[in-house]
Parts: sequence; structure tokens; C-alpha cells
Amino acid sequence: MGNSITKSDILAALGQVQDPDLRKDIVTLGFVRNVRIDGSNVGLDITFPTPIFPAQEKMRDEIVK
Repeated sequence: MGNSITKSDILAALGQVQDPDLRKDIVTLGFVRNVRIDGSNVGLDITFPTPIFPAQEKMRDEIVK
């Protein structure tokens, strides 16, 4: 299938999501972990540096788009 999504595709898309304070993308910062692809389903873990992370909700909204 030519339309298969790859881990690189996912990381490229998530590379557009910026931490507003650090001004770097979440992939470069190491927040994205355990990318899983099962057909058309994608799963991944986002690990923020602290449990109470001010930009978490904003970044989550960008990721889910």
C-alpha cells in the first residue's frame, strides 16, 4: 500500500508542535515516545517534564488535530 503512514511521518507532523516556553518542538525535546502504528491507528506517549506543565493542554490540542 502506498498510503501507509510511517513513524517518520508521525514525527514530522509532531515536529510542528512547539513548546511555547522553550521554543522548540516536542520531538526535539524528547517528549514523544513509544510511537505505535497498527494499520490506520496510531498510538504514542507524550511525556512532559513535570506533572503540572503549563502548556500541556494547548500542546495536547495541537497534537490531536
